[in-house]
Amino acid sequence: KDATTNESNKEPPKESIDESIPLQNATATYEQVGAADGNPYGKWAIAAALDHDAKGPTWGWGIMEQAGKTNYAVFEMAPNAPQSNNRQLKLVLKQNLDNVKHTIGRFRIATTNTPRPVVASSGSPIEIESLLKIAKAERNEAQKEQLAKYYRTIAPTLQAERDQLERLTKDLDNEDKKVPRTLITKRVEPRLIRVLSRGNWMDESGEVVEPSIPSVLGKRLEVSGRLTRMDLANWIVSRDNPLTARVTVNRIWKLFFGVGLSRKLDDLGAQGDWPSHPELLDSLAFEFMNSGWDIKRLVKTMVMSETYQQSSQPSDRVAEKDPYNKWLSHQGRWRLDAEFVRDNAMAISGLLVQSVGNNNGRPFQPKGYWDYLNFPKREWQMGVGEQLYRRGLYTHWQRQYLHPSLLAFDAPGREECTAERTRSNTPLQALVLLNDPIYVESARAFAQRILTCGKATDDERVEWAIRDSLCRKVAGNESQLLVSLLEKHRAQYSADIASADRLLSVGSYPIPPEMNRTELAAWTSVARAILNLHETITRN
Repeated sequence: KDATTNESNKEPPKESIDESIPLQNATATYEQVGAADGNPYGKWAIAAALDHDAKGPTWGWGIMEQAGKTNYAVFEMAPNAPQSNNRQLKLVLKQNLDNVKHTIGRFRIATTNTPRPVVASSGSPIEIESLLKIAKAERNEAQKEQLAKYYRTIAPTLQAERDQLERLTKDLDNEDKKVPRTLITKRVEPRLIRVLSRGNWMDESGEVVEPSIPSVLGKRLEVSGRLTRMDLANWIVSRDNPLTARVTVNRIWKLFFGVGLSRKLDDLGAQGDWPSHPELLDSLAFEFMNSGWDIKRLVKTMVMSETYQQSSQPSDRVAEKDPYNKWLSHQGRWRLDAEFVRDNAMAISGLLVQSVGNNNGRPFQPKGYWDYLNFPKREWQMGVGEQLYRRGLYTHWQRQYLHPSLLAFDAPGREECTAERTRSNTPLQALVLLNDPIYVESARAFAQRILTCGKATDDERVEWAIRDSLCRKVAGNESQLLVSLLEKHRAQYSADIASADRLLSVGSYPIPPEMNRTELAAWTSVARAILNLHETITRN
């Protein structure tokens, strides 16, 4: 107080606080990241200002790279700090660094009643700070608007609106991610193309050529200007180009009859195979175009035909006259594609999840199969729940590392487009059907269905299993053979319970607690034999 102040006007003395009030949750606008060998924090962290020198007296907060710029630290008082308007707080700042040039020389202290948490930000942008140095009356409208715009991003009264905007923006981004994306070509000035004289790409004397279609495939398109990719797309589905409809019909025919009307799917030109029924191919292609490229109608036409509904078991006379079914004298017979082999086993067992879309399937894969994948190194993460039993179409694989179960059954890789798959018959395929965990688990789940099918005797259960899996009655001595196999394994697992438990432990599908584990293991062996039959994986 000034010496002339009346004694009666003096403020009452502040009550002092004797106990220490801890500070917490320190944050700073910047923390020095320069040389800090041996620094327990890895940098000159603000947290070191509150550790009571527990990690050394010379480690503290530093801002070397930001020296000369505005920086600050924020500390919160402990929640249980004494609250009173008539108390005096004393702040003590100890600077222990032996280099006096690295201590704080000039600073100020401010307090706030902002609700916790109070966090230090990186400060105002440089352009905002430069505007604040301009007198208010001297700022133009653009500068005022820039300051107001920045203030709206930090004003506490607008926090609710900012939170709402953030939520809406996040929702919009999530919806945007659901929209399918496709690659497009950015339009650039097309390159000048010439006929190369004797193939010499440095000879620029050749005739300039424009985009067009091969003359052998039809007349030149009559459009104004240079032909574009859109013109190509329109020509592909135009009536002047019957090739598209023929190729599509031929490939769909192959799906339902095993081979196309022209057996070479990827070449319907002079180098390919002449169609066995050219009039039929033309007729179906014509109807396909007239229907507005209606694939569903095309499929219905094929599967409702008498040709499709023939048996795949020809008589001796038909087999002699048409052994390769070139004249469509009987229905085709072929091994299922790789994805369908697995799907078929899971469908018979009841494990197959038929949901469409969403996440990939991640069934069992041998450990170390991806060891040679680099940049980055990857490790297979097996799925859980429905991911284990999704259709083969959704099985995840790396481009060069096809899932081994699919590879065994001739699924192609993704390095190039494949119009037609090869089909092999190898011992490895039988080993996959017997030992791949998904097939063992499918056999166990199928065995559980057999035991709960409502049949009483072994013969009745075998007949039910054959009918359910192969859609036919038991033939010959099949029942006798399978019952004999059942009795053999029933005796084996009764004498070796641990062996039965090892078999039943494969997979994640739960086993009802009331089910006899020895009996289930024996029937699992029978189910494995049925799922391994050539007939089971063959389209008849």
